[in-house]
Amino acid sequence: MGPGLKILISGIRGAAARNLRSGLVLVMVLTWPCMALAWSSAAVAQGLFVVSQNNQKVLRYDASTGAFLDTFVSPITQGFQIPGGMALQPSSGVLFVASTATGEIWKYTMATGQVITPRLAGGLFQPGAIAFDATGANLYFADAADGLSTNTDTIKKLVVSSATVSNIATDATANWSGVAVNESYVYASDGYNNNTNVGRIVRFPALGGNGTTIITLPENSLPGGILLRSPTDLLIAEAGLDQVVEYTFNGTSWVFQRTVLQNTAGVDGPCGLALAPDGRLTVSGCFSDNVVAVDLSTLVVSTLVASGAGGLNNAKDVAWSGSTLLVSSLATNSVIYYTNAGVPTGVVARGISIPTDSGMTFAPSGNLVVASAANNDVVEYDGTSGGQVRAFFDACPTSLASPYDVTYGPDGNLYITCTASEGVFRFDATTANPLGFFVSGGSGGLQNPRGLAFGPNGNLFVSSGSTGEILQYNGTTGAFVNVFVDSNGNGGGPLDPYALVFHNGFLYVASFFPSEVKEFNATTGDFVQTFVTSGSGGLSGPKGLDFGPDGNLYVASANDNAVRKYNGANGAFMSVFVSSGSGGLSGPVDLAFKPSAAASNVPTLSDGGAALLFGAILLAGAKRLRGLPRALHSRRRSG
Repeated sequence: MGPGLKILISGIRGAAARNLRSGLVLVMVLTWPCMALAWSSAAVAQGLFVVSQNNQKVLRYDASTGAFLDTFVSPITQGFQIPGGMALQPSSGVLFVASTATGEIWKYTMATGQVITPRLAGGLFQPGAIAFDATGANLYFADAADGLSTNTDTIKKLVVSSATVSNIATDATANWSGVAVNESYVYASDGYNNNTNVGRIVRFPALGGNGTTIITLPENSLPGGILLRSPTDLLIAEAGLDQVVEYTFNGTSWVFQRTVLQNTAGVDGPCGLALAPDGRLTVSGCFSDNVVAVDLSTLVVSTLVASGAGGLNNAKDVAWSGSTLLVSSLATNSVIYYTNAGVPTGVVARGISIPTDSGMTFAPSGNLVVASAANNDVVEYDGTSGGQVRAFFDACPTSLASPYDVTYGPDGNLYITCTASEGVFRFDATTANPLGFFVSGGSGGLQNPRGLAFGPNGNLFVSSGSTGEILQYNGTTGAFVNVFVDSNGNGGGPLDPYALVFHNGFLYVASFFPSEVKEFNATTGDFVQTFVTSGSGGLSGPKGLDFGPDGNLYVASANDNAVRKYNGANGAFMSVFVSSGSGGLSGPVDLAFKPSAAASNVPTLSDGGAALLFGAILLAGAKRLRGLPRALHSRRRSG
């Protein structure tokens, strides 16, 4: 376990077991509406991508005609948020998923991955692992610290037909992370027994009653998923030791039988366990983002799902529906489907979406990156499928802050303008680890930062909305350099600056009032001309602009929900490229082009990334930190 996650876990076991939404660390605020759009291109443009705040969709338009093509990312407002566990009902095959962050249990149609409304159960605390009895009539699950006290975990039963929930047992010393059901008993794994880090397996009567510790595991074993492959054989995923072990009941007690999966098998933090149709044991790696199959006779291990295949990121749980493998992916808030050969099928059950309501850009990988002002996150989407890849959580980590625009720097890191904190925050784009404020709040007089761009000299330029200026910062240190363009546009008239773009030695600035595009010398900042005159072609409230692959200028006209095209040489109006409201467009704010040959990459979740994932769970669910998905407790080393 890396030091960052050790500290985080320490917080979980102590004072952090409370609702942090009211604290000073993670604060989520709603801000004014804003929208975003971006191009996708190479030698031939792939399309114009648009994020609209009013319907929180990413829309795609034809690159040549501007005609609406499709919805690239669609919002999801109902369903799970951070899948704590999943199970298929034996009688119906319906997929049940525990929503850890929102305290609910939802159902999904297995064939299509569509959510079934209304929810099956709500008002829970942090439901984690779930398991059905043989009939499928009753669902048993672990509900962490369900409000009884800060230190009490509960095993509960949900009668599916009536949606009634009852307590089976409570334990003030436990942190349940896995559940299995067999005949008249419920089995639960506990990784932090009485704060000792000594793992154990406890058995409860299915009708309720006191539990009995039947297996005591080594310290720091951190048992997660458990599986009864027979009434007398129990498989245990020891996430802390990166192995899976088997215990057998000899008639009087449970004894260690063998290590089924060695810690050399390439599974980092084994979490989920399931038996495949061919009898092999399926094991998911929470931190290796893969799934392996183990022959229980020969113990031969083979890779079933390669690391990151299909966008898998933090593989929490596994289940089989016939020959279809289902894997819950925590970091992408989804359940991904695979064939029995481990090939992703593209059928995915998705959880609640993070709102997409602010600026956007394309990553070097070709993925789409969108700021969420409402959720204080930045989300990365697969540039081909539109599926969520990961999130940069708590994007502006100060009170009342929210991200407005995003860009990638020459160093490959992600830069974010934070409006209320009046600075620019930076993330390591490989690990998703926060790197702190690159431009400190108010530096150089920065107020209400909006658009940002790196200039040809490698420095960072930021539009200061409240002062009507363009400010320049050192591209390496973030230190203030100068007011590059003053509030009178260096003689060209007042600015209300939003997006910035450097092109052919000039800087172009979208000025919301009086609906103009100004042109400045990219080296000196001297005013050159009003490139697009006020209201030209009906332009109203420009917020975003970029030069297209044809060399012409495209401008987002926010007030009338359109995109207009201007001659790239002289700024003359050419056409309304995207007509008002086309495809539901409402208030576009940003444009960007990307290479078509870029391949989408799914980064692994480092210790820092895991810590960020905790932050997302908190922001999404307004729940106490203690008892969140135990997969994240399992990281025991940084390398």
